[in-house]
Amino acid sequence: MIVHFVARLLVCIIVCGVSLTVTMPDVCAETRILSKDTKLHPQGWGVGDSIQFKKNTSISLNEQEEVVSGTIDKDTLLAPRGWNRVINDYYYTTVHTDFGPYYHHFYYHPFFNNDYAVSIPGYGHLLYKGGTEVIFSEQGDVISGTIANKATVRLVDEKYGFVTFKSDTILMFFNSGAVLSGTLDEDTYLRPVGWQKLLKGDNSAGFIKFSKGKTVTFNEKGELTSGTVKEDVVLLAEDGTHKGFSAGSAVEFNEIGAAKIKVKFEQGMP
Repeated sequence: MIVHFVARLLVCIIVCGVSLTVTMPDVCAETRILSKDTKLHPQGWGVGDSIQFKKNTSISLNEQEEVVSGTIDKDTLLAPRGWNRVINDYYYTTVHTDFGPYYHHFYYHPFFNNDYAVSIPGYGHLLYKGGTEVIFSEQGDVISGTIANKATVRLVDEKYGFVTFKSDTILMFFNSGAVLSGTLDEDTYLRPVGWQKLLKGDNSAGFIKFSKGKTVTFNEKGELTSGTVKEDVVLLAEDGTHKGFSAGSAVEFNEIGAAKIKVKFEQGMP
């Protein structure tokens, strides 16, 4: 019993350590529960602007009392770590104008509509969803957060090719600015790790179609490490043979490009 308990404890410690390494860019000096909506300064910001974080939620602060992670109170424009790769950074909203003093506001004016749709340039920012957690890098941009609108991002720096990620899903970046993971907004042809081994003279150039609405992960070179295949496909298996994977299979690729069915995390341990 003791051996099993110790084994489970060690695994939990390792998993937690890996998770913090990926998501937390800085060592947190303090965790605090907000008693009210509070404006605070994120870490890495060079100008004293602040954003509002939601009451009754937890925030993590660094030693300078700057926010490392927290839950934003409302939809907020923030720069992602890969801000220079974002291309569709216009956001649309509705503004209301008053006709007064020419038309008294107590009168109904059926032929005048004083609501207007306007576009706002994002300048490399993304709109992050209120009520969700964002994690800031040491440079002050967001490495993980839930995007309120879909976002189109250049996948590989200095190479042509863009991927659109679905709204209301988490988009994560490496510290380098490369995309780490996101949910596809549309079916997309991507190259997995080891794509060179998949060249078979069929003009596919190593690209495989992956399904929209499913999470994909990448390495820093923009090669896919996991995703859900849209169509039946033959891939290199871990035993060195080629194996067929049916449409809808969630697959993951190791560092040499061998594929296997992605195992979902299961609660509990044997």
